[in-house]
This record gives sequence, structure tokens and C-alpha cells, in this order.
Amino acid sequence: MAAPITPAYLPEIVRPEKGLASRLIYVSPEIYELELERIFPKSWLFLGHTSQLSQPGDFLTTKMGEDPVIVVRGRDGKIRALLNSCRHRGMRVCRSDEGNTSFFRCPYHAWTYSNTGNLQGVPKYRLGYAGVFDKKDLGLREVPRVEEYRGFVFGNWDLEAVPLADWIGDFKLYFDLVFDRDTDGVEFIGGVHKWTIDTNWKIPTENFATDMYHVAYSHARPAEIGLMNPLTDEGFELSADMGFFGHQFSQPASMDNGGEEPLHSYWAMPNPYTEFLAEQRARIAEKFGDPMTRLVPGGHGVIFPNFAFLDIEMLRLVRVHHPEGPGRTTTYQWCVVDKSLPPDVKDALRRQYILTFGPSGLLEQDDGENFRECQNGAAGYIGRHLESNMMLGLGQERTAAEIVGDERAPGTGGGIWSEVNQRRWLQIWLDFMTGSHAASGSGDND
Repeated sequence: MAAPITPAYLPEIVRPEKGLASRLIYVSPEIYELELERIFPKSWLFLGHTSQLSQPGDFLTTKMGEDPVIVVRGRDGKIRALLNSCRHRGMRVCRSDEGNTSFFRCPYHAWTYSNTGNLQGVPKYRLGYAGVFDKKDLGLREVPRVEEYRGFVFGNWDLEAVPLADWIGDFKLYFDLVFDRDTDGVEFIGGVHKWTIDTNWKIPTENFATDMYHVAYSHARPAEIGLMNPLTDEGFELSADMGFFGHQFSQPASMDNGGEEPLHSYWAMPNPYTEFLAEQRARIAEKFGDPMTRLVPGGHGVIFPNFAFLDIEMLRLVRVHHPEGPGRTTTYQWCVVDKSLPPDVKDALRRQYILTFGPSGLLEQDDGENFRECQNGAAGYIGRHLESNMMLGLGQERTAAEIVGDERAPGTGGGIWSEVNQRRWLQIWLDFMTGSHAASGSGDND
């Protein structure tokens, strides 16, 4: 019988500095259990956006690792995250994706909780429970740390965790250029999409953090479809603190095209957002200077461990890759738009999001096949004892300031054909798994 996999063994099989990682990390039940213990209870995990929780009683349901949670704005106006598990026998007290309510009632035995999580009603309480327990001691388990940044709400079970702003760290600059470049911020529209794929949660996360290498091959379409422009060798991958960012150019990033052509894109589809994007780039150029406009739109990226985004000139989305076991992942995904956009433009972006990266979208279907078949290729006895190769761009790393052309750009990166971010993400994963992760988010600066 093979020896059990322990944290001390992981550095022998995961070597980010060499661009190599055993495929056991995608298929091993022991490694997966260590992730549930060492990563998800100690990380800031994305819960939702304030635009989804604008009124008292508004709620949504999501997950933190494998734990189901309710994210709710209580009657007192405070946003909380509550474990979606009745204190009686454990049944989920809420089975809706979203809504508005003043209470949550367990369908099994009707224990009833307020939208602040307090236990208020227990059938037969006086007859069967009098003197056994006090209802105030058995409210829904509350996530002790809930914080937001730019309207994005995150939760953490770890009381000793650094503040969310420190977790995001220097990546805040890049995050703001994706989600805070419009005067009124962003909102989530159209509800949540959910789908499940037989793959490890790290595989789609690594793809978003970031993999431009696959685009020209996995997403190739006949020229007559007119979906994508030819890719060039321009672009870069960046990381700073807990965030990872991938970018690609097919046209010069200049401000002198008057918004008549796609500013910064490999997409060829008609796009009503172009003129608004040009206005945003002009504001950024006025505030930061021209080099920072190269970062708009922001491409694709991840905040460790599993929050991902895509920002291109024809759509914007955020998603979370929730683990469901070593070989199963459920993605929750939302369409994101600028609040100030006209309703018809918002609707056009929503439709383009559905067409391309919705669960039945042209490009998401490609990626889902990739993710599942990567898992299948790693699942066999021989396959899981091979190594995944992440050597692309190894030894070619540069500072982000040099890449972007602005000394204010934090972190490090590589060229567009690089797996520098996958290596960096894997190093942080390894640090968490072995217990060597620094107590402060700033300890992960590149």
C-alpha cells in the first residue's frame, strides 16, 4: 500500500520553481481533504456583490469550499454570511438561489431563523425542549469575517486572517482597473449560472490565472464566423499579492483611433460597448497616464484561491470554481456591467456573455471539454504519476513596471506566452498546504 500523502511530502512532488507538479494534486483524495482543511477555511472567498443585496432581506446562496452558505442583508442592514445548515439536524434551511425574506425555515422540522440568523421558532419548544437549551444559543452558524471591497463581498472563517484589503494587496490597482473604472461602479445582472464538470477545481482556476496559450487552438473558428481576430505575440501575464492577471493585444494600444475600431482586442464581433470603453480609457489616461490604458479591458484573472474574472471589450463576468470532490467542480458565474450603461447596451452585453461564456456558450463549451479531458488524462494509474508541465516562459520573468511601462504597476510577470502566473499560483497553493504561508497577505508580494 502506498504511503499516505502528507504536507511534508508535497514539496517533493510540486516544484513551481521548475514549472513541474505531480498530477496527483488533481486526483488524490488525501490532497483534496488537505485543501478543505488548509485552504478554504483560511482564505477570503468570494460571496457576492452588494448590487445583489441592496435591500434588507435580500439574500443569495453560495458555497465556501464545500460548505453551503446564505449571504443576506439582515433587517438591521448588515450583510452576513450564515452556514446554510439547520442547528437541529443539519438540513439546508434555504434552497433558493436568491430572493428576499424576513426568515429562513427548515423544511424538515420547521425550526425558523430570522434573516440575521437568530433562532426564533421551534415547534413543540415548551413541550419538548423547555429547560434543555436556550434558543439564543442555537442560531445559524455565522461566518466571523465578512468584508467588501468595491462592492465585492468576501468571507473568511479564520479570525486571525489579514483584512480583505491586505489579502488583495497590490493587486487592488489591477482590480480597480477592471471593476472600478466607471463613475458609478458595476452591478451583477441576469442571476447566477451554475454548471458542474468532472474536473478538479484547480484546473479551470489555473486556466483563468492565466492561459492565453490555448486560445488560438481551443477556440479557433472558421474565418467566416467572424468571432476572433488573429492573435499576435503582444501581451503579458502579471501577478501581485494574491491576484493573477492575463492580457492580450492584437492592435496598438493607442488613444488616437477615436473609438472607431476595437481598442484592444482579439474579438471581432460587433460591440456596442466600444464607445463607452473609449471614454473609460480616456479617464484613466487623464488620471494615470497613457501606459495604464494598456490594462483596459483587463483580460482574465484570479484572486487566490478560486475567484476568477474575465474583462474583454464585449463582456465582463466573474465566477467561482467551487470544489465538489477531487474530480468534480461546480462553477457559479455572473454577468457584470457598468451601472451607468444604457439598458440596451447592458442587454447586448448580457446576450454576448451568454453566447460566448454562458454554460452553453461557444467558448465555454470548448473549455469545459478541456477541463474534463485534463482530468481524465490524469486519473489513471500511470497518468497520475506523471507531471504537469508549466515551464512556458520560465526564466523570462520581468517586473510589471517594466512590462507595462509605468513604475506604479506592482508585481512581476511574463510575456503573453507564459505560465508565470500558474507557477506563482501553485507556489501560494503549496505554501498554504505546507503551513508556510505568511501571516500577512503582503507576504505574497512578487
